[in-house]
Amino acid sequence: MDGLTGKVAMVTGGATGIGAACVRRLAAEGARVACCYNKSAAGAEALTEELTGKGQDVFAVRIDVTDSTQIKQGIATITEHFGQPIGILINNAGDIIKNVPADEMDEELWNLVIAINLTGTFLCSKYVIPGMKQLGEGRIINMGSISARTGGGVGAAHYAASKGGVEALTRALAGELGEYNITVNTVAPGVIYTPIHERHNTPESLERLRQQIPLKRIGDPPEVASVVAFLASDEGKYITGDNIAVNGGKRFD
Repeated sequence: MDGLTGKVAMVTGGATGIGAACVRRLAAEGARVACCYNKSAAGAEALTEELTGKGQDVFAVRIDVTDSTQIKQGIATITEHFGQPIGILINNAGDIIKNVPADEMDEELWNLVIAINLTGTFLCSKYVIPGMKQLGEGRIINMGSISARTGGGVGAAHYAASKGGVEALTRALAGELGEYNITVNTVAPGVIYTPIHERHNTPESLERLRQQIPLKRIGDPPEVASVVAFLASDEGKYITGDNIAVNGGKRFD
């Protein structure tokens, strides 16, 4: 895709699932990619070793997106390593932690999911924006979820609320940053084979979900990464403030 070669991309939650697929796709398109991780050091190191072995420019860096100090330090490290500001930010880090009915959910769990999924997205965006303004352009792509529209099912109020907030944040930032040639969009996956779905579903529940999808199959991370790469490229430069669903046609109601 046009416009990705030589650009510096930062992918949070880049060690596994959709994040790893985004790292692979952006690197294959010629971007210089920071694979950011928190707990998945082994996955990040293995992915980085694999892709650098192919001659692609990938660098692993640990960032806890709930810690603003780590975010600022990580962005400084990435900028120094590649010798230029970050031009593409993929806010992919996120978690459900566990499903708990609302009347049984403690504030600690609620606050942690909001901190990872929503506040982390805001903080990473906040601290890359100055570099994008310096570049005169930028792409911020936030990972949403179909749960923002469906509610996510029993026990997922924290996750659904956080992803609804991500959609609203996307629209707010798109309005603020358009004059600086910085686009901001959300990609909202449906049911995708990722570690989160493996943890929170059984084969039987995944089969029930599959039957609800018009395409009658569960998606794969590279199918989400292809949309991310499009939005990050020059081909997607006139799209901003939007929510792109990647869900096999599953309705929001």
